[in-house]
Amino acid sequence: MNEHRELVWLMRMLPTIMRTLRAAFAMGLAAALMAACVGCAAKTNDAVDEDGTATPAAHALQWGVYLPPADSLSNSYAQVAGIAGARPNYVLSFSALMQPVPAAQLQEIASLGATPILSLEPWDPNAGAAENSIGDARTEQPEFALARIAAGGHDADLTRWATGLRDLGSTVMLRFAHEMNGDWYPWAVGVNGNTSDDYVAAWRHVHDLFRSVGASNVRFLWSPNVPVAGQTSDLAAAYPGADMVDILGLDGYNWGTGDGHEWTEPDVLFDEGLNQLRALDGRQPILISETASAEGSGPGQSKAQWIAKLMSHGSSQKRVTGFIWFDVNKERDWRINSSQAAQEAFKASLAKVISIASAPPDSPGAAGMAGTAGAAD
Repeated sequence: MNEHRELVWLMRMLPTIMRTLRAAFAMGLAAALMAACVGCAAKTNDAVDEDGTATPAAHALQWGVYLPPADSLSNSYAQVAGIAGARPNYVLSFSALMQPVPAAQLQEIASLGATPILSLEPWDPNAGAAENSIGDARTEQPEFALARIAAGGHDADLTRWATGLRDLGSTVMLRFAHEMNGDWYPWAVGVNGNTSDDYVAAWRHVHDLFRSVGASNVRFLWSPNVPVAGQTSDLAAAYPGADMVDILGLDGYNWGTGDGHEWTEPDVLFDEGLNQLRALDGRQPILISETASAEGSGPGQSKAQWIAKLMSHGSSQKRVTGFIWFDVNKERDWRINSSQAAQEAFKASLAKVISIASAPPDSPGAAGMAGTAGAAD
């Protein structure tokens, strides 16, 4: 009788037992899948935060350099390649709209295996008391107001540039009217009568003119300044649209301490601007299109450490494909070799970030942005 009662009890409890077993199995399977997912993240070098989201894996960076005229206090291309231990992927230059197309210079850059980045500036660079003056004489140049550019007032010069760059045949990155969200150039929003809508209209006019003459080798790099409270306008308002931009850029410098500036670490300098750029569109690669650091003048202010942090930080940022170093002894000694420590840090850090074996950082076409970064001869 006892055996019969136990059997009846077991039959009654069987559905409950089966539900418990199914739940336990499901929990075990979920745990196994979770472990597998974490393992997948680990295999791709992604870190997993406490909230379960993965941070980007470190990826390789390309790099470039701005080299001013040979008679200035800077380094030559060969010197920079030797100092850095690798040839630059990009060489940045500047030209005013009224100036001749520097075809020979751009061809030489291409022959070195680098992609030229041409900053085309719609202004008279000789206006003002000095090259770096800030004020009405420098910024208030009505002839170069953005509305005038958009209306075709400079089409003769623009067509000359478009056909000249087209005839090079090789890829050129065109950085038209950069740092438009600042207040220090006549094409900037908020000065010289310019609005954000004027900037967008001028950019789209320039883009369409270049395409109309067949300059398909020209890639458009849109390059605002990092947001600075009280000095920059809303960069998103001046964005011409994903159909008008091939590459997003961002300029930012660590000016060090003094003259109204504070020492600024790379993450503090760039993170807000990078987040704003990524919010504009989800596909374009991002290039740190100008950067450098002053030497430190106080505790915890090491240019060598800043350089290492810059490259490590950039390598962990989604869609950031590289950076351009402003190698000039100008307002500050921005050069890579302003000190032995800075030079050694640059070379060691660069060797790490150009040798990382990983997929491009979530940016279609990023792998084809420039040539190969080879070791220096």
